[in-house]
Amino acid sequence: MAGSGYVPSMELIEKLEARFGELLGRVRQLEEDNRELAAQLEAELGKKREVQERIEALLSKVQASLD
Repeated sequence: MAGSGYVPSMELIEKLEARFGELLGRVRQLEEDNRELAAQLEAELGKKREVQERIEALLSKVQASLD
């Protein structure tokens, strides 16, 4: 039973450390992706607001010309 029991082997610890490093890197990448997507969303929402305002202005002009 040498090598088994409650004390994990160094190989297992190294594998766990490597996996932890990979997962931590993935979390950091996802956080960066999230920041980029949030910025893109804000830009798109700004464009949408601008288009809506322009359409409303055009509709006001059309309405005024009909009155």
